[in-house]
Parts: sequence; C-alpha cells; structure tokens
Amino acid sequence: MAFTAELAEQADPAIGQEIIQVRHDDGHTEELRLHDYERLYALPGVYEQIVHERLGCRSPAELAGMLGDAADGLGWDRGAMRVLDIAAGNGISGEALRAAGMHPVLGTDIVPSAREAALRDRPGLYDQYLTLDLLALTDEDRAAISALGANALSCVAPVGAHGSELPARVLVTAASLLGPDALVVYMHDPQRGVPDVMTTEVWTSGLGAGTEVQELARRRYVHRYTVNGAPFEMDGVVWRLRRAG
Repeated sequence: MAFTAELAEQADPAIGQEIIQVRHDDGHTEELRLHDYERLYALPGVYEQIVHERLGCRSPAELAGMLGDAADGLGWDRGAMRVLDIAAGNGISGEALRAAGMHPVLGTDIVPSAREAALRDRPGLYDQYLTLDLLALTDEDRAAISALGANALSCVAPVGAHGSELPARVLVTAASLLGPDALVVYMHDPQRGVPDVMTTEVWTSGLGAGTEVQELARRRYVHRYTVNGAPFEMDGVVWRLRRAG
C-alpha cells in the first residue's frame, strides 16, 4: 500500500512526541508519534524522511566519525574495526559505520520491526541482526556474540537514567562481550542537566576491577532540529576499555 508522511502542524512537542501523519492511498490517515518505533520501522522510508531529511538527524554520522577518529588516533586500522551496533533500529547507524570504513558485524535492537526493516532496506549490511534484550541474554547469546571478535561498540541512542534513555547497565553488558581492548561510542543528553552516568566507576564495577578505562573524546554537536527549527544537541563520547587477561 502506498502512502505519504509528514510532520503535523504542532506547537512545541516534547522530544519523541512529535506527531507524524501518514496518509494512505486508500484514504485513511494514521497518526503516529516520533518514538512509535515499532510502527514507524514497518513503513518503508518514513523514519529516514522525517528524522533524517526533515529534522536533520546527524548522530549516526557524528558517532561513526568519532569512533573512526579514535581508532585512527590509536593507530588502529579502521578496516579491522568489528563493531557491535546496539539500538541499531533500521540500520542507519550501521550504514554510517560502514561509510566510515568500519565493519558492523552485528546489529541489535529490542524492537522486532527494527530487524525486519534493516533486512528489508539494507540487506547484507550486518553479518547478523538479532532482536535482543541485552539484559536477558542466554549463555548461548553471550557465547555467540563474543565469538564475533568485536573490538568496538556503537550506541546511537542517549544513555542515562531517564525512562526514555538506554540504561547504563545495557551499555556495560554489551561492552562485556567485546574483546580485551575495545572502543565504545555513545550519546549523552546534556540538556537534561545531569552528569553522564558512564563514569570510570560504572565501567569498572560492571567489567571488573582489572579493567582499565579511559575517556578518549567528548564532543557536543547538533543531534537534530526540533519541529520549529531549534537545535537539539547531544554529546558524543568515546571510551577505551582494556581488560586484563
């Protein structure tokens, strides 16, 4: 079924609550919110049209660039960067990783339609794409992901304690599946007015006291724009995690 999508006229909605109107060729109109990911991913092209074209989202490219720059600074070969892409959605983040010269070996998301959209719109981008709750991994899941030999983790989603953010323990759990010397890039929302939850203590408490952690980069950038054209900023953050043994 064919359709068109556009942002509805609206005053100043909260982030994620922006109204999208989808008009189907059979005459009915569907109203969605921007964070209605399950339904948005099921509509080919709508997420890209609204979030990336209309609202100018830059985070996939920004974070992939920061991760690549960190690898360059360490003298690592970008082509040897095997990346776990969590909260991967329909694969835009993985596409940015590949464009930056890295290899997205695994995409994961908790939303089932995200996997369907990634396989539909970007076939062959990831070696694997799994629908996973990273806080409910089986031993088989852990072994399979660890066997990928990933040395980087990308999370193009804000990490924090707010209900709409990815909890810190999700990031730490995913990082525990990386090789012994690895890089992690993620987003922190400075507009909430609270410090970044990802600290040395958080990393070491989750990965073990023998883990050496180092923040390599932190940069503020325009994540995207609001429906009224105001810049919505994020901090991109890169850590290096080195585990003994």
